[in-house]
Amino acid sequence: MKQYISLDEGHIFVTCNGSGPPIVLIHGTASYHFCWRNIYSILSKNHTVYVLDLLGAGESDKPVNASYSKKAHAERLIAVLQKLKISSVHLVGHSMGGEVAVHAALKSPELVKSLTLIAPDGFRKGVNSLVQSLARKGWLNWIFRQMLKRPPNPKMMSRMLGIPSEKLTPELLNGWIKPYSDPNLPLVITKTLADNDTGIISNQVNKLTMSVLLIYGTNDKLIPHHVFESYENNLLDARIEKYEGFGHVLMEECPNKLAKSIFDFIASEEND
Repeated sequence: MKQYISLDEGHIFVTCNGSGPPIVLIHGTASYHFCWRNIYSILSKNHTVYVLDLLGAGESDKPVNASYSKKAHAERLIAVLQKLKISSVHLVGHSMGGEVAVHAALKSPELVKSLTLIAPDGFRKGVNSLVQSLARKGWLNWIFRQMLKRPPNPKMMSRMLGIPSEKLTPELLNGWIKPYSDPNLPLVITKTLADNDTGIISNQVNKLTMSVLLIYGTNDKLIPHHVFESYENNLLDARIEKYEGFGHVLMEECPNKLAKSIFDFIASEEND
C-alpha cells in the first residue's frame, strides 16, 4: 500500500506491506525507498514493514525552503509515525538514515522498541565551514545544477554501490538514478549542506535506552571507520556485526545476509 502523509513542510511518501510487529526502514543520502526493495520483500513476510522517503528524496516533496538537518528529518519521522498511529516500532536506518534514527530514538524513546544502525553516519563533522557557508548563501546551486544535468554513469554507480559494473543492469541503474532527474534536487542538496548537523548526537548516543544492532562492512569507503568505532565505544551493550569484505551499501551487496541479521535481532527483541 502506498500513501502520502501530509506534514507542515510537505508530503512524505510511505509504502507499507506485510503484517506483524512494525518495522520502519530509513534510507541514506542520495537514496530513496528503492534501496530497500530486496530487504523489504523478505522482512514483510513476518512484519508490517514501512518504507518512507525522507523529505527531499524519492517520491516525497522537495520544498526548497524546508529544513534538511538530521534533527528535522527525525522530527518529521516521529510525526509520520504518530499519523500512522504506530506506538512502538523497530527502526532500521542506513548511513544518514541511521543518524536520523538515532535522533528519533533520543527524542521519543517510548516509540522505538529497537534500533538497527547499518553503516550509520555521525561522530564527525560532515561538511566543512566554508562549504556550509557557500551553501547557505546559495552559491552552490549552479554547480549542482550543472553536475546533475547528466546522471551518474555506471562506473560511478558501481563504486558507490560496491557492486561490479557488469551486474548493473539497465533496470537497476535506472532505479538508482531516478531521483537525480528532479529539477528541485540541486536546491535540496544545497539546503542539505547548509543545514548540516552531522555529529551533534555524538555526546548523546550513550543515552539510548533501547537495544541496538550495529552493522557495517569492513570495506566501507564512504563512512570513516572511526565513526563505527565511536558507536561501538558509546554503545557497550549493542550487538555488533562486522561484515568482512563488504562495503557501504549492504542492501545491494548482500541483501539476504542483511535481512537475516535484522530479522534475527528483531525476533530476539519480540521474544524478550
